[in-house]
Amino acid sequence: MLGEQGGVPVVLGSPQQRAVLAVLLLTPGHTASTSDLIDALWPDDPPSHARTTVRTYVWRLRRSLAVGAEPVDQAEGRLSSVPGGYHLDVPTGCVDALRAERLVAEAGGASAGGAPDRARALLGEALALWQGEPLVGIPGPFAARQRSRLGDLRLTLLEERVALDIALGRAALCVSELTALTQEFPLRERFHELLMRALCQAGRQTEALEVFRSARRLLVRELGVEPGRDLAALHGRILDGDPELTGRAPAVRPGSGSGSAAGPGEPEPTPDPERPDALPRPAQLPPDDADFIGREAAVEALCAALTGAAPGRDALRIGAVAGMGGVGKTALAVHVAHRVKEHFPAGQLYADLRGDGGPVTPEAVLTAFLRALGTAPEALPDGLAAKSALFRSLTDGRRLLVVLDNAVDSAQIRPLLPGAAGCAVLVTSRAWLAGLPGARQIGLTVFAPQEAQDLLERMIGAERLAGESAAALDLVTACGFLPLAVRIVAARLAARPSWTVRVMVDRLSDERRRLDELRVGDLAVQATFELGYRQLTPYQVRAFRLVAAVDCKDLGTAAAAALLGLDEHIADELLESLADVAMLESPAAGRYRSHELLRAFARRKSEAGHPAETVAGRTRLLEFQLATACAAFEQVVPGDPIRDALDLRAPGPAFADPEAARGWAARETDSLLSLATQVATAVAGRPPGERQATEELHAAVGLLIALTPFNRGAWQGQWAAARALLHAAERRADRWAEGRARFLCGNAALAAARLDEAEQLTRSAAQACRETGDTVILRQSLNDLGMMAQYRGHYDQAARCYDEAILLARALGHETGESATVFNAAVAWVRSGQPARAVRACLGELDKPRLRTAGAGRAQALYVLGFSLHASQRYDEAAERLTEALALWTGLDQTGWVAATRYRLADTLRALGRAEEALPLARAAVEACQEGRSERESGQALMVLGRVLSALGRRAEALDCVERAHGLFARLGLPEERAAAAQLAAGEPDLSAY
Repeated sequence: MLGEQGGVPVVLGSPQQRAVLAVLLLTPGHTASTSDLIDALWPDDPPSHARTTVRTYVWRLRRSLAVGAEPVDQAEGRLSSVPGGYHLDVPTGCVDALRAERLVAEAGGASAGGAPDRARALLGEALALWQGEPLVGIPGPFAARQRSRLGDLRLTLLEERVALDIALGRAALCVSELTALTQEFPLRERFHELLMRALCQAGRQTEALEVFRSARRLLVRELGVEPGRDLAALHGRILDGDPELTGRAPAVRPGSGSGSAAGPGEPEPTPDPERPDALPRPAQLPPDDADFIGREAAVEALCAALTGAAPGRDALRIGAVAGMGGVGKTALAVHVAHRVKEHFPAGQLYADLRGDGGPVTPEAVLTAFLRALGTAPEALPDGLAAKSALFRSLTDGRRLLVVLDNAVDSAQIRPLLPGAAGCAVLVTSRAWLAGLPGARQIGLTVFAPQEAQDLLERMIGAERLAGESAAALDLVTACGFLPLAVRIVAARLAARPSWTVRVMVDRLSDERRRLDELRVGDLAVQATFELGYRQLTPYQVRAFRLVAAVDCKDLGTAAAAALLGLDEHIADELLESLADVAMLESPAAGRYRSHELLRAFARRKSEAGHPAETVAGRTRLLEFQLATACAAFEQVVPGDPIRDALDLRAPGPAFADPEAARGWAARETDSLLSLATQVATAVAGRPPGERQATEELHAAVGLLIALTPFNRGAWQGQWAAARALLHAAERRADRWAEGRARFLCGNAALAAARLDEAEQLTRSAAQACRETGDTVILRQSLNDLGMMAQYRGHYDQAARCYDEAILLARALGHETGESATVFNAAVAWVRSGQPARAVRACLGELDKPRLRTAGAGRAQALYVLGFSLHASQRYDEAAERLTEALALWTGLDQTGWVAATRYRLADTLRALGRAEEALPLARAAVEACQEGRSERESGQALMVLGRVLSALGRRAEALDCVERAHGLFARLGLPEERAAAAQLAAGEPDLSAY
């Protein structure tokens, strides 16, 4: 398949690869998780290597999106990795499907604004974007759903465009097109209805009646149902000779004309109970927001819920919108109500139920509704039940839309529901309204980033944003993408033409002052939050404050229970109740978080009167997470004396197996690093002798130590948190914590192959550990110093560090640590020309009972043994051991080890003369190393790929790999640079290297 980028043809690869691109293009925000991509490709039974395959597709797409001779890594700005998935950066308007949806929204605005010609032109432009079936040939359920959705959208646009043509007096030109459409889509009633209208306007009423008869016969025969209300009503109007259908009388908009409420000085209309149509037609909707933006999916879902047939029965249609304060529920409801009001010719009723303030009683609302429907004051019955019954009587047989804004709960709403199936009700509420059977409920969240920027641009003008796109994104991000907040900052910028967007960003940069900045006129984010806060119970208030008080992306139920000091079941119920009223978000089952601005609001409340509560909750959470991380560590590194090295004050949960431990770490690591950084900041300025601060600092440092087995490939997060802890330890003159924090910083620098920095930090860590007697961290520091010396080619120095680390491991009874250091030493022996010694050491370790069963220890032993056998030119044995290691690492989902083992196995297969078999392994290893941003490993993999390509006679490609590896080694200051440079000078890779 070919695409185009900047006028240059782009090959987009296999159908599955195109399916990945389709998901990224059509997912809101152009960001998709790896799980979403796997589900899009393999919905039922994904292969075990699904994640690796997805990474491969993404890497290939990056290459395809790199225009001309651009280096692959420059495509990163277009298709980039984000936590848990990928983001595709595409200019606005480049995706036809999204452009079509935008044109539809503009058409709706033009139509509502009394510009039908422009609306018709916009719909025509949108329809022209369809070029055959969307996503043809792309496999997977996601593509199938999008094909169905876009197909339905196209038909809806056809209906709307033809309806506008008819309204604009072009009916005669529509007859042939509609005739073809009714034949192509015979069960779509709207096309039959439009054809009947067009024929009537063209003076062909007899043919219009025949269209109805044919449609009715078809529906009865095929579906066993009669035509819907709209089609049947139109048939009746034709039989009655309605002059509006022939164009001989001006059309009357619903809610206007003779059916409107009486004006000043006019007598109120007197309803005729025998003629329901003689009742007044209220038109109480507030004006639609001229700046309404986005929300396409929610708008379409609510429009369908209010105007479509009720599922399985003829019943009242109810749509409901729930969400936090300021998220735009009212704006959405009013916009939808204006979109669908033509379906409700009996009028529209509106009431603000003031659920976030002093709620209005249902009886007061019914009194206003009955008066709007023409009931005289003296005819109003007494009591809620009687008023509700009269309301149902007056609305029976009519098509009326009722909008109930800011409801408290279902009990407030139920008396206000019409009984007629032809009516519809649209409700907004902060809480999820579980007591409305059959309602289509929408949980409204904050804007997508592009929607927020679009609103900003619409309110202050595109010229203000020119050249400040980055600042615009920073601004709406600081607003938490909350519509009310974005509207406020846009209004402030509009009132101050001399301000740049960056000025506003700077004003919002201080979280403590952010809420004060988010106010203009009578709009204020804090005031909106305050309304919801006042409705909380004391238990909810405390939980709301505590969840917001800790710097965690989100919290699982067990962690939240520790934070709150409650039983897990009780904590879950309490947090669920906060999520129900939109004061907390629940991104997944059993996980909870605060919106950024609600967090700032809650912290302001805590600081104002509950600082001790915050410290106590944070300490409980820290101690629980430390114990949990320790339990996870013990699963993946059995036999390590970590529990003796950490002062555990709380029990932690048990993990069933290493996979469960790794899953926990994957979910929690980002939050735990943020928590450790928060603790470091909180205790840095406290007096050195303060016991509470010392315990918090030691626990935070211990938490990072317990996370070290899980941080490979994510060293940046460990680095930032460890640096904050080191600063706090130095400020507090805590030598014990300082030694451990320096070790953590050096460990992160080593993972990034920043050897000079890593060595300086780790040597100072070892010195501090010797002073304080911290032998557990001293052993790990010596192991890391050995690796640094080994990387530099100083093998004697590495051996000395490894020897001391092994002796300490034996003294500590640390069997896994001893083995790990032995394997590191074996690599150094291979590098120093002693492969036979390395083979003996690995075989000795493999003979230990602990390494006879499958696991990470055995996988590492087999990997190093295979590497050592290769260096001994025992290639068949090396291939066998590396193949077994690869299977183990793959089963453990250790992507870094999988990549390293792949390129080692590829090198061995190449040495065996099986270069064709080695090539895909080497390529996959390079892709995985680049995906994991491991520059040293990327260089090693590229060198192997170069040797494989050279063995296949592809010399130019081989040298390109060596050149790329040379650049990586040179940037990192590694000794491998010299070997790569020599090979480049010789003009060919060295096939004897390893």
